[in-house]
Amino acid sequence: MKSILPIIISFIGLTLASCMSQTSKNKSAENGSDSVASIIDSTAVTDSVAVIDTLAADTITPPPLPAYFASPAQALAFMADEQWKSFFEGSILPQMVRDHFPYAQRLLKSRYERFIVVDKFTMRVKLFDRYGRLLRSHKMACGRNYGTKHEKADERTPEGFFSVEGVYDSTDWLFTDDNGVTSKIKGQFGPRFVRLRIPGTTQIGIHGTCSPRSLGWRCSHGCIRITNEQILEFVEFVEPGMPVIVNPGCIDTRTNLEEGYDVPWISTQPDTARYRQPKFTPKPPVDTLIKDSTVIEVIKPDSLPKISTKIDSIKTTDSLTVETTE
Repeated sequence: MKSILPIIISFIGLTLASCMSQTSKNKSAENGSDSVASIIDSTAVTDSVAVIDTLAADTITPPPLPAYFASPAQALAFMADEQWKSFFEGSILPQMVRDHFPYAQRLLKSRYERFIVVDKFTMRVKLFDRYGRLLRSHKMACGRNYGTKHEKADERTPEGFFSVEGVYDSTDWLFTDDNGVTSKIKGQFGPRFVRLRIPGTTQIGIHGTCSPRSLGWRCSHGCIRITNEQILEFVEFVEPGMPVIVNPGCIDTRTNLEEGYDVPWISTQPDTARYRQPKFTPKPPVDTLIKDSTVIEVIKPDSLPKISTKIDSIKTTDSLTVETTE
């Protein structure tokens, strides 16, 4: 019995050693899974960093853009050059060169990293980077009347090339109408007001609204509205002095031409085939009247010569009856 006991103890020892070895292998395998998981996590982090690096590389400012282009052809050739081509992919600037070269010229030599287009054609406020690539687009409301602004209380949104004057906390501002009546309701300008530097007025800006259902409509006194949430995000990209283009829509263009104003229009879409604005021909001034196929020159009343000849019931081409005396 004593001779068998050492054998039994040895057998138990070997069994325990084997179990411990297997346990160690299992733990090693488990640790191996953790290592794989760590590698996967590390890969994910690396991919994320790579994306960030890629984005960062994409937004790195290359050598300064030329301060002057002698012609649209020179600007287009520059943007198509291999060194710069990637920066202008999906950009609205090549088409802007064709639509209205002076606007594109000013943006290409701008020192700011972004610019804004208030587009009355698509009813959107759009934020672009310096190369004309879209960053943000928000539905908007603007002045209820068509055409560019000419005078106080005409309820129009000014059109043209402007800049940002400043950003203000408008949370507690109260609205005062054109008759000097101030509303007691706070929040009509939303939490922020981006004032535009526009000759002749300090009252126009991009701001939030207490009436988000008005967005997409022409219903304001001249300002541009977006939602309160959007304006809070929007102002993070805005700085004083950055360029702002207010772009007319179709009816705005027709109204401007009829009133004797030719405000430039630009496409805010890289694919312009779907977004070309119709061309309008302004109505000629009514300085001639037609009677029996004879053209008679009409002289303004303040410069009428004293001639006794009298012409009665002269009809214009739009059937208006004019009584005049020469």
